Amino acid sequence: MRVGTAPRYALVGLAGLVLQLALPHLSLRAGLIVSSGPIAVAGWCACDGFRRQARTRRGRQRAGLILGAVAAALLGSAYVLYTVGAVVGDGTVLSNSVLNITADVLGILAASVTVPAILVAVPPFGHRLARATYAIDVITVAGAIFATAWQFVLAPTLVRLAPDDRAVFLVTMLPEIIAAALALMLMSRPGAGQYRSMRVMAAGMGTFALAALISVRNHTQDVPWYTGGLGAVYLIAGLTIALGSRTAVLPGDTAAAESPAGSWSTLPYFPVAVALASVGVAYGRSGTLSPVLVWSLLATVALAMFRQFLNLLVVRGLLADLHEQRRRLDRLAHHDTLTGLPNRSAFYDRAREALARAQRSDSTAVLLLDLDGFKQVNDTLGHAAGDALLIGVAERLSAALREGDTVARLGGDEFAVVVPGIAGPDDAVAVGHRILEQLTEPISIAGRQVRAYGSVGVTVADGPGHDLDCLLHEADLALYAAKAAGKGLVRRHQPPAADTLPAIS
Repeated sequence: MRVGTAPRYALVGLAGLVLQLALPHLSLRAGLIVSSGPIAVAGWCACDGFRRQARTRRGRQRAGLILGAVAAALLGSAYVLYTVGAVVGDGTVLSNSVLNITADVLGILAASVTVPAILVAVPPFGHRLARATYAIDVITVAGAIFATAWQFVLAPTLVRLAPDDRAVFLVTMLPEIIAAALALMLMSRPGAGQYRSMRVMAAGMGTFALAALISVRNHTQDVPWYTGGLGAVYLIAGLTIALGSRTAVLPGDTAAAESPAGSWSTLPYFPVAVALASVGVAYGRSGTLSPVLVWSLLATVALAMFRQFLNLLVVRGLLADLHEQRRRLDRLAHHDTLTGLPNRSAFYDRAREALARAQRSDSTAVLLLDLDGFKQVNDTLGHAAGDALLIGVAERLSAALREGDTVARLGGDEFAVVVPGIAGPDDAVAVGHRILEQLTEPISIAGRQVRAYGSVGVTVADGPGHDLDCLLHEADLALYAAKAAGKGLVRRHQPPAADTLPAIS
């Protein structure tokens, strides 16, 4: 039976607890063996898991997973050497044997390789400013972890070290602190489920950073090495990485369309809050702060201000993108996608507005144009040629009208025109003839010169208060009469005289 993700991590926590409870009852050598051996196995299992995932991926995800396998192999090798050192060594925790020194170097390399592995495997942000703010957040969180560690672990340890060893000690701690910061940022990043295995790997390396700090603290206080739950922390870190390697990284190129991270988004603020609180407590007790803490706080404040500036740029960019998207959506909603002319909905809005604005002395013309022989163009030259013909017709219709007139494509090869502010029916008919004259200009389609022909129906509304649907019906009747009379003509709808049927001339 397959065990779910949550029960697996519960078992990992239980294993760490059992080990921690057992260590006080074991000899020092036995305790080191039973602590290091499972982590060595977990490291090599993680190497195999990441290697298997890399086979099914391409591009940057494949490269990141390969680096993850390398980091896991380095971790496994380090703890193999720790285990061997415990078996053949003198039983001390921090011996200066070649095995232990080599294991220390491999552990540092594992943490160092983890950072590029995560950065390469995780889908990048699509915007450069977003990447910059994310990098600043990682640095800020790493600085907060460093400030807290400085007060409780690093500063007391450095006092006991020789001057030449202090820089080496700090450099060895930095990769694990950065890995811990990356773990927190990955957990808080939107859509983190897409790259859960790398997030879990970062969490495991971050837990190793915590273990390293506890180990240094225990060493400086001359207490058993497993004090403070260190045995459990080491085992949990190793097993977590092994489990993470068995969680697939989902395919994806960017993180632009990720879902919100929810409450996880506040996680990076926790180490920052802890660092500020610890600095405040330290200052309250002594009234002074070490130069390292002062510069750390100044750097954090400077980064926070710079991040806010970048956030402002990001927000401005998002607003500009939103405005552009709204403009495009509005155009799609009110314009024909082929010709770019207003569509039926937009025509109704503009025509009704023109009729409502009309003065009593004004006349408004409504015209319907239908192309003659359009089906033949589609059948003989193809639909692409038909589309090109419609685009050319739209350009000529726009050229035949005034700036305040409206031409729209109602659908197929049918176009509608509203012309406000004309003197009377003769002007409306003149607009129809001008439209047909413009259509006689040849249109170049696929190297051939094609002429468009059409028929026009015209109706005129005097003054305001007319119903657009009625006017379109009248124009349609006139268009039908134009086609019946031989096509290529303009016909105007004649209002019916009293006690007579409607007449069309």
